[in-house]
Amino acid sequence: MSFIKKIRKSLIEKRFFKTLFNKLYPYYKGFLLVFLFQKNKIQIFSPKKSIIEKKDIPLAERIFKSFKLMKSEQESKSSLYKPSSMWQNHIDKDFSFLKESYEKDDLEKFLFFLQNFGNWNRYLGIEVQTLIKKYSNNFFLKRFLKDQIFQGQYKLWKYINQDDDYSNLNFQRYGNQNGAFIGDSFVVIGSFFNHIYAKIIANFLNKDKKNLIIDLGGGYGKLGYYILKNTKNSTFIDFDIPETLVLASYYLSKCYPNKKNFFYGEENFNANTLLNYDLVFLPPWEIEKIENNSIQLTINKNSLGEMEPDTAKNYLNHIHRISKYFFSLNHESFRNKFDNGKKSLINREYNEHGVFKQLFRYPDLGHLTYENNKINLENDIFFYLYEKN
Repeated sequence: MSFIKKIRKSLIEKRFFKTLFNKLYPYYKGFLLVFLFQKNKIQIFSPKKSIIEKKDIPLAERIFKSFKLMKSEQESKSSLYKPSSMWQNHIDKDFSFLKESYEKDDLEKFLFFLQNFGNWNRYLGIEVQTLIKKYSNNFFLKRFLKDQIFQGQYKLWKYINQDDDYSNLNFQRYGNQNGAFIGDSFVVIGSFFNHIYAKIIANFLNKDKKNLIIDLGGGYGKLGYYILKNTKNSTFIDFDIPETLVLASYYLSKCYPNKKNFFYGEENFNANTLLNYDLVFLPPWEIEKIENNSIQLTINKNSLGEMEPDTAKNYLNHIHRISKYFFSLNHESFRNKFDNGKKSLINREYNEHGVFKQLFRYPDLGHLTYENNKINLENDIFFYLYEKN
């Protein structure tokens, strides 16, 4: 969309001045912060070089083979398991490097993408690395990023946790991540609340038998990383579109090299797979093979609201069928609009038939505060925890 069209659209939607304020505020606040001495432990980190490490080739070969199989099968699958127009446009534009690696059967190009997605120049919809890269290159914006965003999230994390042991936040940098260091511990903006949610989720997992946990559309595995860090006896199953599933496959496999991983196509997937492996990475259509009432917890963060309504209803039917608990973090009232004119579902429509009872509902403080380190009441993302009736 051209710059003029964007301005016209924002004027029609009556958000021009608010958008302008949000764009200028970080510069203004960053300028003021230069004159305020605020001592903190935060150091912004934005890598200047790409990573190229041949030692990852054996892992990349397995993931690439799985990726090619998923892409070859995807076209013949039901539209219920394909990306929405919003995500397809995103893939065509911002995942073009990955797409080219598939079309040219280029393993080195594929590996380069895996090793550097956290430092990519295009927004991939799974991490705000482009914001950190932009802010790191401006003196005032970098000060705002350090003292307002990261320090603000850190202070809020300490308040909620009543704990100052920031080593618990330490996040692995595989993928050449942008973020910050608190002392010796690396964090991304999402670290603070994903750590909190992982602690909440741990309270609903079995202590005496193996937990089967599904993450539906889990990005590259931020929440999964903290869940696996806090739980010992579990199988983590990631269902996602191929383009983002490969990133989770790489990231979590690197973070947990001692866990036994399964990539789609390496053998036939069935119930025994979930007992024999610790990390399982599958395309969306394989959710049909999950047995009724076999999953302890299913997670969805932000992606149900990025699916067309029929697709979201299909996944919700499966969640109702297979899972004891359902952790959802999505929009209360905002609906995405797709190219065919349809609009996404919102939170109140996820449990219309009363299959689950609601255990709690709470605003997502991470989304509410991270942009300017102050409450933005227009942000309508809430998290819910449900238990099957």
